[in-house]
Amino acid sequence: MAIMWPKRIPYEVRNNELRAAECKVFDRLERQLDSSFVVFYSRPWLGIRPDGSEIDGECDFMVAHPDLGILAIEVKGGLISYDPGSDEWSSKDRFGFRHRIKNPVGQARSSKYQLLAKLRDSADWHSRFIAARHGVIFPDSARPSGDLGPDAPLRIFCFLEDFETDLGEWVRSRFGDTADTSGTEHLLGRDGLKALEKLLAAPFQLNVPLGHYLAEDERALSLLTTEQFRILAALEDVARAAIAGGAGTGKTVLAMEKTARSAGAGLRTLYVCFNRPLAEYVARELRGVQNLGVTTFHGLCKRLSAAASIPEPTGVPEPKLLKDVYPELLVQSLEIKPQERVDCVVVDEGQDFEAHWWAALDAMLDPAGAARLYVFYDSNQRVYGDALNLPREVNLIPVRLTLNLRNTRRIYDVVRPHYRGFPIEPVGPEGTPVEWIEADTSSEQYSKLVQVARRMTGAERIPPEEIAVIVGTNNRLQQIAASGRLSGFPVTRCDVEANGSITVDTVRRFKGLERSVVILLVDPELVDDAELTYVALSRPRSHLVLLGPSPLLKRLRELQQQSTA
Repeated sequence: MAIMWPKRIPYEVRNNELRAAECKVFDRLERQLDSSFVVFYSRPWLGIRPDGSEIDGECDFMVAHPDLGILAIEVKGGLISYDPGSDEWSSKDRFGFRHRIKNPVGQARSSKYQLLAKLRDSADWHSRFIAARHGVIFPDSARPSGDLGPDAPLRIFCFLEDFETDLGEWVRSRFGDTADTSGTEHLLGRDGLKALEKLLAAPFQLNVPLGHYLAEDERALSLLTTEQFRILAALEDVARAAIAGGAGTGKTVLAMEKTARSAGAGLRTLYVCFNRPLAEYVARELRGVQNLGVTTFHGLCKRLSAAASIPEPTGVPEPKLLKDVYPELLVQSLEIKPQERVDCVVVDEGQDFEAHWWAALDAMLDPAGAARLYVFYDSNQRVYGDALNLPREVNLIPVRLTLNLRNTRRIYDVVRPHYRGFPIEPVGPEGTPVEWIEADTSSEQYSKLVQVARRMTGAERIPPEEIAVIVGTNNRLQQIAASGRLSGFPVTRCDVEANGSITVDTVRRFKGLERSVVILLVDPELVDDAELTYVALSRPRSHLVLLGPSPLLKRLRELQQQSTA
């Protein structure tokens, strides 16, 4: 039996009455030719005319043999007729319906030359002159008495009699009836046959860049986050509120929007957070907004104590300085500089604030002004316990954010086991699968990190500024960022605008920030720290890559499987 491409005729073709003749030819060629023949069925081609315009066609059958050459065949079923007055060909089916058809001889000849030209252009083809023929099969039409035209001698046709008797013999005769005697024709050969197979039957799979999918997910997440702004409308008449939600519920986006709206309404407004890179990011996003200040809590304490000319005490250990001394200096500074008070304070990542800091922040509010305080904090009791530790006198109305709007559902499935608190519902797009890449040694991890970064910025078409590599420790950070480049792009820390760079930083510094794609280097320090794990896994919006030793990845996967069981 001949080798057929495709192996079987598709169901929709087999059951199409208009393709019945082709199906009969397919079956007989398969049965009546031996395995040295390769038959290609229904091969479309696109060519160029001399004037540069395109011409397209289809070769019903291309028969190839390593010793004989190639034969392009056109098949026309039914009763065939030709009208020289109109130069039109037609066929009449068994029900008497007439169909206009193309010149089958011209089609077969054109297919032969077009496919020869494409074969010559193939990088797999070794240039030589081979035997190339064309022919036409009329499986339902009886043989006429003479040639059908100067370009249509009877020998190039297979009529009903030949078809019913031995189609295979007719094919062989077409290869041999005009054998070259000059010695200029060479064998197609096995190499030529392979080149032809690669041309006409090569499998392929087109890559859809990950960036294309992520762009769609990003648009969906952006719309969802905008919808969350309705909560701000409900806060218009509330002067003091504590807004709680898990990672991905849009706390920072809402905090920024509330800050901008308050400042836009003419209120002297201050945005305060714990993490300096987050403050730097918010300051960039809100630059140009009037009546607004953006700062970290300790930055605020330092600035006002300097303005009030209160010296910083010496000899105090830094942990005590940050935890206890700076808040006291802030309160003292406001007594000296009451004009530094504001109308509205928006606190982001409030779970990072100590209980006794709230009195200092409350003192920032001008009692003669609007005195508005809005605190956004994480409700994950697994990590932060009761989280806010607000003294009762601060008197904030609780508000819950119950929708995860930042992460795709695939990412949220990985974050879910690390959250415990009031229910959070993921409403984002399904997203792409999380990547789990095993790499047990530091050198192997770096090598695979480079490969992933190269793939993301190359084939996946993701802008470098949308990629962050985050790690658990400063030592690991130094190892990765030492060269200053990754996959050909400069690397930058998360407190610097990324433009054309890949962000590389620690989980702690990246807290409150996000990227479309996050590559997380998993290490024991990170997995053993509940807060770091929770923060790290929730940083990507659209795609997460986990890269690290197989035992650590296994632990994370088992937690995910248990939470979804």
